[in-house]
Amino acid sequence: MNALFESDAVGATHDSDHRALRGAYRAAEWRIMPILFALWMLAWVDRANVAFAKLQMLSDLRFSETVYGFGAGLFFLGYVLFGVPSSMVQQRIGARRTLAAIALGWGMTSVAMMFVKSVGMFYVLRFLLGAFEAGFYPGVILYMNAWFPAKRRTRNFSIFHSAAICSTVAVGLSGGVVLQHMSGLGGVAGWRWMFLIQAVPTVVMGVLALAVLPDGPGAARWLTAQQRRLVQHDLDADGERTAAPAVHASSWFANPVIWVLSAIYFCILAANAALSFFMPTILHEAGFGGYTEIGNAIAVICVLGALGNIAISTLASRYRDVRWHCAVASLISVASLLVLVFVWHSSRSATFVTLVLALAGTGAGISLFWQIPVRFLRGKAAALGVPLISSIANVAGFLTPSLTGYVRDMSGTYTSGFVTAAVVQALAAVILIVGIPLLVRKQPASAAMTEEKPA
Repeated sequence: MNALFESDAVGATHDSDHRALRGAYRAAEWRIMPILFALWMLAWVDRANVAFAKLQMLSDLRFSETVYGFGAGLFFLGYVLFGVPSSMVQQRIGARRTLAAIALGWGMTSVAMMFVKSVGMFYVLRFLLGAFEAGFYPGVILYMNAWFPAKRRTRNFSIFHSAAICSTVAVGLSGGVVLQHMSGLGGVAGWRWMFLIQAVPTVVMGVLALAVLPDGPGAARWLTAQQRRLVQHDLDADGERTAAPAVHASSWFANPVIWVLSAIYFCILAANAALSFFMPTILHEAGFGGYTEIGNAIAVICVLGALGNIAISTLASRYRDVRWHCAVASLISVASLLVLVFVWHSSRSATFVTLVLALAGTGAGISLFWQIPVRFLRGKAAALGVPLISSIANVAGFLTPSLTGYVRDMSGTYTSGFVTAAVVQALAAVILIVGIPLLVRKQPASAAMTEEKPA
């Protein structure tokens, strides 16, 4: 009889702990995810709004397509060079102060974009914007790894990453209105007003992040002591289930994990950069009229693309096949880009649909890709390996707009640039399907990584 009572007591305790743990994760998601989502959305607003400003800025400043493409791409050189150093700073001073400082830095740089008058100033500010933003994305990956187990992390990260697509909604809606109705206000060009208006929220969110974000579960005062203990225990257990043998920091450049993962991400980002920096121009050439109409079209395209991203990522989480869903998402984007080059001068509706599918594919590809490195890299290797992968791969962000702008000046069309981006992204699917299993054989990853069907 005593044993029966003890069993009931254990069961009740287990149920209580389970409810407390679920409550802790829900509280974390409601307090952390909105801030991270908003910051990532604003990061993309401030890096990609130059694509909308391009509709006025190039003629005002007499910049060529080559100058624009090179300047747009310079963002990624700063991003590449400062990604690892920024993450090392985060290890020293904590996530809260690092992420807040990064946001404030890129916010003030974005404000300064309204004062651009020369090619040199355009280049310098784009480089600085990338340098400030460099540590944010890998920092968030590591931050979410410290807060959520694998299953919750996959879903939350897909929601977080959808902010990158939703950012274009903000750029489209606000940019269209500003360029349409504020051009010449106070003697200031509309594209200059746009940079200012879209940068101010970043500064505000940077201050809010400093005040609200905890460095980790142990510093979250809105969790009870029991919840903090349960979360840490759950994360430790999840790490044991899903972690592969650690790749040591000393062997970064000699280890194929870094290079294979960097190659996959490079290929996905090539297509993403083409869409990010040339979508307003594509819509303009497809026959969409004024700035407001282009902005509204971008907003709707990006909402639908974000929903597609979440749907694909949710399926990947449900069926536990991150690798295959990432490959399929990439192929969806490839097919859409190839169709796009044939339709954007002849059909507005076909252009609209292909852009939606391309954004959904690249968005889901990026979201799902970042569930792979944390299953190969642990501890210090993850803290420095993740930003290293991000830095190497983001060279694609420099090359794609630079080459696309140059090709446009030489040939009068973007076709070659977009076909090249599609071919490069197709390589991502090939490496995911063929290369990852080879890595697993050499360095066995977790069951969550290798398992293609639900248990």
